[in-house]
Amino acid sequence: MRVLVAGASGLIGREVVKLLKAGGHTVRTLSRDPARAKLLEAEVDEVRVADATVEGALAGICAEIEIVVSALGAPVSSTASSKQPFASVDRVANLALLAEAQRAGVRRFVYVGVFTTPAYADTAYVRAHTDVETAIRGSGLEHGFVRPTGVFGALASEFLTMAQKGPLPLIGNGSAVSNPVHERDVADAVLTAVTAPGSVEIDLGGPDKLTRRKIAELAFTALGKQPRTMAIPVWMMRTASWLYRLFNRRMGEFLRFVILASIHPCVAPSRGTRSLQAYFEDAARRRA
Repeated sequence: MRVLVAGASGLIGREVVKLLKAGGHTVRTLSRDPARAKLLEAEVDEVRVADATVEGALAGICAEIEIVVSALGAPVSSTASSKQPFASVDRVANLALLAEAQRAGVRRFVYVGVFTTPAYADTAYVRAHTDVETAIRGSGLEHGFVRPTGVFGALASEFLTMAQKGPLPLIGNGSAVSNPVHERDVADAVLTAVTAPGSVEIDLGGPDKLTRRKIAELAFTALGKQPRTMAIPVWMMRTASWLYRLFNRRMGEFLRFVILASIHPCVAPSRGTRSLQAYFEDAARRRA
């Protein structure tokens, strides 16, 4: 099959590309960053570079493509450089890609979204994803939705970096439970969605249900350090979120989502098989 992987330079996109090529598929990639896209040239059949949020930038991107896999989206990270709100990235980019897929006669659109519970429904991050899913359902294309919980690579980037510098902040008492998942497990689910006979929706998390406090402790342990955490009251973070929205809307939206993730459980079906502890330990060795 001829597959376009959008967001191919990201954590999940890179793993999806590897699995598709191993399966003998023809792969075209779409990335925004030319330097990161160049790293894919030896692995895929065709590399395209474009900013999907720019009107007209995706013209012809889906020509001769049978299936589109989209892992496009703004990173859920405190270090993101862009101040664009999630809707201006996730929604705009994916709706532009969906329109191109319809024009080109693509058969199937597979979208990597996010698993959440009703407590998260009113956050900007989740609304952007659900808006995209609604548009895909109404497009007439076959679809696959893959909704992971937190991805290991994103957690390693945040938690290991903070643990290296000092105490790791915990919002509230750190007791909210989730089951984050390895990006390779997410890619396995994407491959299932690509090859399924009809439309499918796959929610998935990892095998281990962990509190936010436990995740922080695993980061310190992986670095060979004694765990050091710092409790931050929920009210203080809510105030910070409100203030940030005045001059950095993305950060304000990010903080609101993180607050909810810190105080509400979010446990998906345990389809993943890989351990966060082993992932943190491997990432810590690479940093060393």
